[in-house]
Amino acid sequence: MICHSTSGIISTGALLTLLTVGSTAPAPSANVDPHRPPCRTEACKKIEAFLRANYCGESPYGNGPDNGCDLRVQAKPSAGVQVIASFLCDENEQTGASECRQAGQPSAAVRSAVLGAMHRIGLRPGNDASVGYTVWNVTASGWIIAEGDYSKVSGQDLFICELILTIDPRGRATPLRELPFEKTDVDGKSLTTWDLVDAVPIENQNPPDIILRGDWYENHWLEVEGFRNDSWRLIFSGLGYYL
Repeated sequence: MICHSTSGIISTGALLTLLTVGSTAPAPSANVDPHRPPCRTEACKKIEAFLRANYCGESPYGNGPDNGCDLRVQAKPSAGVQVIASFLCDENEQTGASECRQAGQPSAAVRSAVLGAMHRIGLRPGNDASVGYTVWNVTASGWIIAEGDYSKVSGQDLFICELILTIDPRGRATPLRELPFEKTDVDGKSLTTWDLVDAVPIENQNPPDIILRGDWYENHWLEVEGFRNDSWRLIFSGLGYYL
């Protein structure tokens, strides 16, 4: 999934600041990977160990880093997460084209929340029928996690708009990642995608922490969003591999 953070692309400095608060890390250097900042705090190490045990395969993998790993994303989220809808895409081996299918449908309220947020970032209402939905119900907490995906290929152009948001038990929607509607090259080499991986209580029980997979061309990593002080914040970014 291709998108930016709710306030635009997270800068290297901002990401490092978020993930090294409370540590004795030196000032970031120019060669620090913004997707894999130093993990020095006990909280960061706990999250990294959990992710490595549950979502990592071969390590090291690809061209680095040495502590990276092949990402092993499970077909379904963990117990406690009910899959209401899923948008699945696979590559056709003969044509090379991506073929997508919708399994299940969001409720009218969730559909309205997702489309309203996507209209705000530029999706035209005439494209609503082509949006794909992934919707999870975190049964113990009453939270909803939803992903909306729109893409259309025309020749060498890709038209795209994507969004991940949460809806709390009171119906308040909060975007976690969003990509305003845009036209780009069909290869999308300059864009970053995020997909839902899981929702599990690594540190926080209610709501659980949300695990995302980030992809930027040949670079792949994991991120974790945690609900802290009544708001979502990035609490981990790292692992994975690049080619």
